[in-house]
Amino acid sequence: MKSRELAKHHAVLGFTPQAAVRWLSPMSLARTALKVMAATVFADFGDKRELEGGFPADPLRLDKLPVPGQPAQPPVSSRGLPGPAELTEERAAGQATTELWLDYAADLGDGFDATYTVASLLAKDTLTVEGQELQRGKVLVLGGDEVYPVASPAAYENRMVGPYRMALPKAPAPPAVMLALPGNHDWYDGLTSFIRLFTRQRNIGGWRTIQTRSYFAVRLTGESPAGGRRGTPGWWLLGLDSQLGQYIDEPQLDYFYRNVTLQLQPGDAIILCVAAPFWVDAAEPGTNEFRQVNFFEQDYLRRRFDPETGLFQATGASVRLWLTGDLHHYSRYEQRAPGEPEHLPPDPARTQMITCGLGGAYLSDAHWLPEDLVLPAPSATPGESAGVRGDPPKPAARRFTRMPAIYPGPADSRQLGPRLANPLSPYWLPVRNPGFGVSLGIVHVIAALTLWTVFSAFRGESFVDSLRSLTQGNTPLLLAALVLAMPLLLAIVALLARALGLAKAGIVVFARGALYQLSALAVSAAVVILVPWPRGWPDFVILLLALALVHLGGWAFGSEAFALYILATPSGEVSSWKMSGQSIEDHKGFLRIHLTPDGNLTVYPLMVDAVCRDWQLAMNDDARLVPASGLPAVRLLEEPITIARKGTPP
Repeated sequence: MKSRELAKHHAVLGFTPQAAVRWLSPMSLARTALKVMAATVFADFGDKRELEGGFPADPLRLDKLPVPGQPAQPPVSSRGLPGPAELTEERAAGQATTELWLDYAADLGDGFDATYTVASLLAKDTLTVEGQELQRGKVLVLGGDEVYPVASPAAYENRMVGPYRMALPKAPAPPAVMLALPGNHDWYDGLTSFIRLFTRQRNIGGWRTIQTRSYFAVRLTGESPAGGRRGTPGWWLLGLDSQLGQYIDEPQLDYFYRNVTLQLQPGDAIILCVAAPFWVDAAEPGTNEFRQVNFFEQDYLRRRFDPETGLFQATGASVRLWLTGDLHHYSRYEQRAPGEPEHLPPDPARTQMITCGLGGAYLSDAHWLPEDLVLPAPSATPGESAGVRGDPPKPAARRFTRMPAIYPGPADSRQLGPRLANPLSPYWLPVRNPGFGVSLGIVHVIAALTLWTVFSAFRGESFVDSLRSLTQGNTPLLLAALVLAMPLLLAIVALLARALGLAKAGIVVFARGALYQLSALAVSAAVVILVPWPRGWPDFVILLLALALVHLGGWAFGSEAFALYILATPSGEVSSWKMSGQSIEDHKGFLRIHLTPDGNLTVYPLMVDAVCRDWQLAMNDDARLVPASGLPAVRLLEEPITIARKGTPP
């Protein structure tokens, strides 16, 4: 069965499989725009994270998971101790030596085919990739945007929960954990559905949700010092909720201070998950995009404030791996010292920043990413008074270099992007986005009626009489002027905008789009003028037929003009529609991460070239959908990346 047939079996499946979101269809655009506006207002006047300050703040523990077949136990309290130092000797010894597997997927709750393909691969006990056996992660981290296009209980159920519940229907042994971070699409209902789904310690299929807030902190290995014992350094997994890129709330900062900052010790390494790659736009130190996460890293992870002395103290911990989604591609930045050459052999001591938003949503391009990032320098010398800056020389800013393995690469982007404007492709704009061409045709009819009314009134004629008069005289000259006027005006506007440095200004971008549509309307008008309208036909019939031709021209020529306008826009929001408008479901992936007993971490970036599109309904103990031809093969996007627990000083 194809995905469009699966909805007929919703009563058996327990959810309704959904097609991939058509991002440029009028209904999707309108619904998303309304939710975005509402979420923006809500973010300014009512932040759900402030309410989370009253939720349990107990540290999350992987050693207290419910056993399959037994009732779930309530979260273990840590009263009397400020954080994950509440460890048994048995657990401490076990975490110091036992290996651990984790999975990371982001941007997943879109169309069923892509989402369920990725979920099914995540649920397999092992994956064999280039001769290596990779075990299923004990912890599955969802890196943001768990549902599209906007959050709601029904959207979560049909686009994310249902597919993941079916992929892993029963809890495995040992139990598996699911931790989720909200992205901007999860915030579009004010985070209401996300909190209800992920903070109640319930199961989604065989995965157990254990977090109590929209952010989380888990010590993966090692032991915090407690009761006079000396701790052992290890790895932490942190998830930060930055609420639509605004700021980090006080209850969240307090949560991390109690559960993480006070427990950090020299040698601890941190995997920090954030909702978006804020570093991509950080062209220079101190830019707004990176300011919030940089503040958190410096003042809550690298150092901690001692209220008794009024001084900062170094924790000795460092962020070794940054993980994010939001952008639906794969890219990796590696920290480099000033003056280091681009091509160097792998070095586990270098910090990595990885974006992997391939969990199910449309594919976006990556060739525009900057080659180098310059991020703020590490925090000032420990011991400096809080709020008081001395005069010692500032440390050098941190430099990160983009690694060659990005997906899709420049060649793939050049091949995939132009399909939006190819009328022979199934990814052509009006074909891939139902309703777009119809709506644009209506806009063209309204514009034509408006211009036609002005023209007829100026000549003192009726609509049809003015149309007939246009077909007389020097028609070829008129048509040439009509068709060529708009592109000429478009070229003039582009040259002026470039000369004045306004090429990226919003008004200029809008004006360019309007001129593209006027050019398409001019072509439709030329067609209408060239038609030899019989004099014996009633005026209203000619009027309706002329408007029908304009509507058809708006559907075809207008859609093509809009697609060309998108392709001709080099950057910004409009440029991103080149890929989102195609809703590309193939080319998906996720990260499998291995923590080894020697303290190192290895990241396996996994890729699926084509998702499953043909399913069979299997009725065993539970109804399940299985691929008609088996799950697709998985390959590495690049060689595994090894990261040592202790890195080089930044």
